Amino acid sequence: MTILRSTKVFGELSPAALAELVPHLRERTFATNQVVWLEGDPADALYILADGALKSHRTSREGHEVILIFNSVGDVAGEVGLFHPAQVRHVNVTAMAPTRCLTIGREPLLGFLSRHPQAMLRMLEQIATVAVKAASSYSGLAFNDIRGRVAAALLALADEYGERTPTGVRIRLRLSQATLAALVAASRENVNRALAGFLASGAVSYADRQFEIHDPTALETARNLP
Repeated sequence: MTILRSTKVFGELSPAALAELVPHLRERTFATNQVVWLEGDPADALYILADGALKSHRTSREGHEVILIFNSVGDVAGEVGLFHPAQVRHVNVTAMAPTRCLTIGREPLLGFLSRHPQAMLRMLEQIATVAVKAASSYSGLAFNDIRGRVAAALLALADEYGERTPTGVRIRLRLSQATLAALVAASRENVNRALAGFLASGAVSYADRQFEIHDPTALETARNLP
């Protein structure tokens, strides 16, 4: 139940309430780059991340990838498809590292949420959060240049997955520059050029596939430039 208590959806519930879910939990493990589900698959379970990380993404006919969202330990995944009328997955999801998930089937989850309105409220908030992230991503594509999109992505990742260090905020997720490019829907070459300025100025550093933000004001300025 430790993992359940770490989530926003279930974390406020009592041990007795969480115990109702335990018989319905199933464990699944995925290797790095292993597909968790594909767009169009049945949406029949909620996934809770116990270890590792997931990326939700789509791929064009030409093979270009766009990343829509990341999930890390304590996050839930798959809630949008689970509650959509079509009950199918709308994105591809792939493990970014060795990943362990707990799953809860749709029917036992619906019964549980109907008995625990607080968890239902948190689930609705989670779905709304995903919708807001999608809207922000689309508006960023329309309104920001690549440098602004890179700045916005780094700030958002730091806000959600950041950890304080003596010199700034390190993003816990290990991200290649190609992954960052897929997140902002730009070519790796253009993203590298945008990053070069932040790295040269010392606003951002990059080591062992982790970004650290040292000057968030510089990124805010880049994000807000017309």
